[in-house]
Amino acid sequence: MDNLAQNIQQAAQLIEQTRQQVVAQQAQLFADDPEKRPSIREMEQTVWVNSHQPLAWPNWPPGIIAKLNALVKKLIRRTLQWYIDPIVQQQNQFNQATLQAVSALAQEVALLQKQQNKLGN
Repeated sequence: MDNLAQNIQQAAQLIEQTRQQVVAQQAQLFADDPEKRPSIREMEQTVWVNSHQPLAWPNWPPGIIAKLNALVKKLIRRTLQWYIDPIVQQQNQFNQATLQAVSALAQEVALLQKQQNKLGN
């Protein structure tokens, strides 16, 4: 039983050391290129909102009622397009500005981390 406890403790220490190494490697990678941060990449992928998602195109749903429902939705969307498009455009502008601000902050953080590492070494 004592041997098992030692093995578990050693495994836990190895896992913690590996985790610390991974964190350090990621920090170095992100310090070299802040744009590689997963959060920034995800923001880049979702920064643009499309107000014209296809409804029933190219494949219409089966059944007459489903097709009529899709047609009504298309007509409503086109009728409200004048109202929705400016809102979506404002949202896209805000998203782009937010992405630029977050990217600038990430670059500043990376620069400060490099300076801190130089002072610490």
